[in-house]
Amino acid sequence: MPLINKKPRLLQRQNIVRAVRAALDERGYLEVPASLLIRCTNPDAFLTPFEVSADEKFQGYLATSTEFQLLRLNAAGYERVYTLTSNFRFGDLSRTHNPEFTMLEWEALGGMKQIEQEAEEIVQAAAESIGVKITAMPWQKISVREALKKYLNLEVAQDFSLTSMVEEIKKASLEVPQKFLDDRGVLFSWLIDKISPNLGVEVPTWVTEWPIFQTSMAEPMKDNPEAADRSELYIAGLEIANGFATVSDIEKQKALFAAQQKMRIADGKKPVIVDEKYLNDLTVMNKVSDPPSPSFGGHSRTLYASGMALGVDRLVMALTGASEISEVMAFGWEEL
Repeated sequence: MPLINKKPRLLQRQNIVRAVRAALDERGYLEVPASLLIRCTNPDAFLTPFEVSADEKFQGYLATSTEFQLLRLNAAGYERVYTLTSNFRFGDLSRTHNPEFTMLEWEALGGMKQIEQEAEEIVQAAAESIGVKITAMPWQKISVREALKKYLNLEVAQDFSLTSMVEEIKKASLEVPQKFLDDRGVLFSWLIDKISPNLGVEVPTWVTEWPIFQTSMAEPMKDNPEAADRSELYIAGLEIANGFATVSDIEKQKALFAAQQKMRIADGKKPVIVDEKYLNDLTVMNKVSDPPSPSFGGHSRTLYASGMALGVDRLVMALTGASEISEVMAFGWEEL
């Protein structure tokens, strides 16, 4: 696309970003400058960071996310913080993926109910800033297992075992590449890609209760330890945001990190350097009691945080009708 043709959408993007910042500022959030060159990174097996190595003193990664930085600030006593900046992830180029992209992340002490509500209000404010009307709330909410049943007629087990997924795929006579049938993570991702175009089409939709093996930091559901207290927001078939209640137990978090590192190695990926400073701060958070708060039903409990990561480029795509992520960026990767 000629650069001059991008100007109308870039003007819309500017209005959207202003509205997003204003919505968070009005809710008492502090915007903090994020460090994009970092020493450690998320071991999530489904993320591949860009490694940086100038010499023995300066080795690290480009940030795939700012969540560790925000959560460490939560632990230090910052109740509501956010970043709006570039993130970097190695992966395929596609109409919805670029190696450098803009992410809004916010973290607050409390539970997911508050975070989901704020996400809805932020998206509404963004839409209004460019004169777009979104279907009135409440938006739809559906679990991952319900979505697989509704759109693919698959009744997978609560633990999302490979066996249960493969058996249901065979029952439904679903054509899946043979190479995907031996890897639970790859197969699950393929199934989600298959149903994604149906999600959030008529009304923005929260997809909840994701399998715990898909996350390195999310708290398990109370009634199902195989599912995470995690929500993803879809609009017009696009995944716009991903949020979860963060694990507050230090040993549980170490175990999740170890499991992700093991998955990385099994997938032929390099293990990454885990953020020990985050784990140390999590220990501090775990020892402090929060005063009674509506977020916790009016009861004191150990501090914990919940947060959301929202893809700004994808939000602009969804609100402006752009078909390619490069259409809402001044320069996509292939234009540099």
